[in-house]
Amino acid sequence: METRDSLLEKLMAKVEEDKDFRDQLLTNPNSALQEAFDIKIPEDFNVVVHEEDSRTAHLVLPAFAELTDAQLQHVAGGSCIGKEIWDWAT
Repeated sequence: METRDSLLEKLMAKVEEDKDFRDQLLTNPNSALQEAFDIKIPEDFNVVVHEEDSRTAHLVLPAFAELTDAQLQHVAGGSCIGKEIWDWAT
């Protein structure tokens, strides 16, 4: 199975070579990822894409919330929350 970093490398390569994909990723990221990589993103999962420029930096903070029982079971079982999102390239 590929790592998150290797999957992000593939995504960045596609963004650099395909302007239409880049534009779609900025306007409708869930749809762009599903179409380009043939993955299923759950309807209740939201992907947000930000485009940096020379005067803007983006910081991503982790969620500040307690885990649900289902999430705790995933962690206890050794799996990753949201893992299905990163399985698309395998």
